[in-house]
Amino acid sequence: MERPKISLIIPAYNEEKYIGRTLESVVKAKEAHGRPHLIEVIVVNNCCTDKTEEIAKSFGVEVIFEKERRIAAVRNKGAKSARGEIIGFLDADSLITPNMFNSIDEAMLHGEYIGGGANIKFARSSLGLFCTLCITVFPFRWLLGVAGGLIFTSKKTFEELGGFDESLYCAEDSKFVLELKRYGRQKGKRFKIITSDYVISSTRVFDKFGDWYYFKHLPNFLLNMRKMARDKEFCDTFWYNIKR
Repeated sequence: MERPKISLIIPAYNEEKYIGRTLESVVKAKEAHGRPHLIEVIVVNNCCTDKTEEIAKSFGVEVIFEKERRIAAVRNKGAKSARGEIIGFLDADSLITPNMFNSIDEAMLHGEYIGGGANIKFARSSLGLFCTLCITVFPFRWLLGVAGGLIFTSKKTFEELGGFDESLYCAEDSKFVLELKRYGRQKGKRFKIITSDYVISSTRVFDKFGDWYYFKHLPNFLLNMRKMARDKEFCDTFWYNIKR
């Protein structure tokens, strides 16, 4: 069989409420691609106890299992199984716009970019959510020149960088995109931020904790950011134990 061009990896823990909508958006993006059979989709079952795997399989995607309850390890497990020349990572509660795979293909076509990410929009809007974007997403884009929505790069580059840092329980994606941009600079390549397409991110964390949650705890986040990223109990709140 012809090797896939793009492998999309979706980590999943008890995502039965979201995974169907996510995969529906992925299927639409595959259909919009010139050669949809070259798009591989891998859902990584991270000890789900609900119908996540059953729903994922109903879309005909590959489902693999990872027992380590650490998001970096889950992403890396998917990358090891990926057969695509390009690999990308999408959260199981996020949607992508229909032309996303074409945009990734175009960005990686001529070797100008080391990889990249896509802009993020929230599924709903409020003043609190907009202000949260202003202190999280916007600084990464405008000051650091990176974006975290659907991170993508070549599998070769991913392996050269050693994948996601498994010493972290969260923020592994932020660290990876910064390392990817730095590595690209060494190779004379740029980091691509896709602006014509975007990722629609779920607001379930804010639905549970409130739209101003980050602002209420901002001093604590800033003072203890490195410690929190390695704090399993803290990170579980946002991954394994959050109301799904």
